[in-house]
Amino acid sequence: MKRVLIISGWVVLIAGATVLLGFAKSKRNNTPCKSIDVILLQKGGNLFITSDEINALIIKDQGMLAGKAMDKINLLEMERMLKENAFITNAQVYATLDGSITVKVIQKNPIARLMTSNDESYYVDSAGYFMPLTDNCTPRVLVVNGYINEPYALNYKNNAKVMEHDTSVHSVLPSVYRIASYINHDPFLKAQVTQVYVDSAKEFTLIPRVGGQRIILGDTTDLKQKFDKLFALYKDGFNCNGKWNEYATINLKYKHQIICTKK
Repeated sequence: MKRVLIISGWVVLIAGATVLLGFAKSKRNNTPCKSIDVILLQKGGNLFITSDEINALIIKDQGMLAGKAMDKINLLEMERMLKENAFITNAQVYATLDGSITVKVIQKNPIARLMTSNDESYYVDSAGYFMPLTDNCTPRVLVVNGYINEPYALNYKNNAKVMEHDTSVHSVLPSVYRIASYINHDPFLKAQVTQVYVDSAKEFTLIPRVGGQRIILGDTTDLKQKFDKLFALYKDGFNCNGKWNEYATINLKYKHQIICTKK
């Protein structure tokens, strides 16, 4: 008898909860939208897309929302639309029972600016996605130039990552991303290396902030070992003799050695 009463009690509770949820959903559906709160999350002070621009995108996608019944507003579609924006890496949209809509947007984080041989320029972000330039800000990131002939429109198609690029066209972009990502994750390299030059053989040369020499990296084979050699040279070589400015080139291409050429 006691077992039956317990089960009956749970049935009543579940039924009551279902009724309350249904009532809450019905109330929210009939409630007019009264406000939209856009929250922008970004690293540093760079603002690639503004709250006003996000509101404009929402209005273009679903019309004016103020006063519109909540059941006429497609929150999932709003999320999908925002995630497809070139400056946005993620978006969350949710509503409250009183008719408020919150839009949380996480911006992409660029780590390199690519400057092509056709005078086009665009960014690649920390996750390997492409970004166009914007008038809202100009972030201070690694500059990559030289023999890069791949237009932004082709690379951004279907929002593909750099590392998913079609290797049949012999793209340099996966290698560019590997170098930029490695530099971005190392505080010393991030502060010291300002530019990467891609030559006609698709090999890479680094331009440092201090020292005035060219650092010949070659390809991206054994990338960690090459940067370890460079760090050792800075720490145990240049710091000891103070001869930062005596060398024209530092060649890291060859295993187990560094070749330095004097000016």
